[in-house]
Amino acid sequence: MKFFDAAASHPMAVRLFVLERGGLNFDVETIDIMSLQNRRLAFRAINPRGEVPALRLDNGTVLTEITAICEYLDEIALGGTSLFGNTPEQRAETRMWLRRIDLEVCQPINSWFRNDPATVDFYKGNRLPTPDARVNQKVLINQALNMLDDQLEGKTWLCGDRFSAADIHFYGLMKMMAMQVCDWMLLPGRENFLAYWKRLDEREASKKALQNFPLKVVV
Repeated sequence: MKFFDAAASHPMAVRLFVLERGGLNFDVETIDIMSLQNRRLAFRAINPRGEVPALRLDNGTVLTEITAICEYLDEIALGGTSLFGNTPEQRAETRMWLRRIDLEVCQPINSWFRNDPATVDFYKGNRLPTPDARVNQKVLINQALNMLDDQLEGKTWLCGDRFSAADIHFYGLMKMMAMQVCDWMLLPGRENFLAYWKRLDEREASKKALQNFPLKVVV
């Protein structure tokens, strides 16, 4: 199978999952989103949406959503421990937190970024910003982060002591955003959240996931 990578947050979330999960091997092709390679006909023949990441299976099936890709890789990995959980309860808890963190923080921050008029040149006509939405979005994001800070009280990870795909999804999508455009999410005050983020930062896979994959991945 082949993984279509790129220097962006969404592919990073999958890279981080692969590095944390292990037991996987596949070929890699890096797509240059800065030159709009993902919007060209050649890549759109693989993914008509023109989005990365994508995973093409050996039978030709193409998976294009982060969660779908990660769940598939979790199931085919050789050995190791599932990052979605080993029991129905654990899997439900992981998916609950993954859904919460995506809907309440990750996607709103992505939308907040895309609604900045300064992104017009970056997206080269593929996004239509709505600047008036940004203030309300930022307020709602901060409210969600405040709640998350409370919910992390006494916990190491989102699912308690169990590191999971929900933590990976959150950090993978938000690390580059926090580094480049929304460092305000890490301002002092949310002590539980900042300690949680620090633990994520310190994981070895987190550091490696910042770099695109080589042409062949064996972990």
